[in-house]
Amino acid sequence: MKISLIISTFNKPEYLFHCLKSITELKEFPDEVIIADDGSGEETTQLIEQFKAQFPVPFIHIRQEDEGFRLARNRNNGLLTSTGDYLIFIDDDLILHPLFIADHRHYAMQGCFYCGSRVRIGPKKTAVLMKNHRNRISFWESDIQSRLSALRIPFLHKIITGPGYTPNRLRGCHMAFWKSDLISINGFDERYTSWGGEDSDIAMRMMHSGVKRINLKWAAICYHLYHSIIPTTHKNSPLLLETIQNKTILAPIGIKQHR
Repeated sequence: MKISLIISTFNKPEYLFHCLKSITELKEFPDEVIIADDGSGEETTQLIEQFKAQFPVPFIHIRQEDEGFRLARNRNNGLLTSTGDYLIFIDDDLILHPLFIADHRHYAMQGCFYCGSRVRIGPKKTAVLMKNHRNRISFWESDIQSRLSALRIPFLHKIITGPGYTPNRLRGCHMAFWKSDLISINGFDERYTSWGGEDSDIAMRMMHSGVKRINLKWAAICYHLYHSIIPTTHKNSPLLLETIQNKTILAPIGIKQHR
């Protein structure tokens, strides 16, 4: 199984640095790392160039112009660039546990997609981590807002499956799919041009196509660095409701429009 790790980023080089640093310290590497850049500035480009020499696997930077929120298009760019069979999508504000890729490789099953959990780190601990980089955090440490997610008990993750067709509690910052499954549903829906709902949409369409959702908890741990939250505008609610009511499978605007 060939694994592609696809990192979405937009003008957060100080966060991306710690994400990339944690990848260089993994016990097992993905087969390629793709930075899907949604139009970041020169500082991000320079950072990526600095890291290229540190990676023992292909390290690819793809960039689209900044034309507003285009996360779905950005992820589709990563999908189309990837050469892996199994694609892990993460955001640039995550620090990965040393066994992050090893856990994904061990537990990935055909016919499933994975919604990973994350350890949410508070502002004080984030400041410490960003000053003195660490990629593993104890269950007992202070300023952790989702403490149970810091436990690595991988054999227990199989008892936690997805909550039926409920789109809630999905975290788009850590998802994994078989590439063939993503292609079959036309990738991410590029009609989502503002924050909120785009991650639930991909999960709903994947389930409509017959692929089972698995919540990958207590394995493939990652730590979410604190930052201010973008308020949800609910602009995308009609799109998501349409997907749910019509049991939509194919994205109306997706990868087929770019191939």
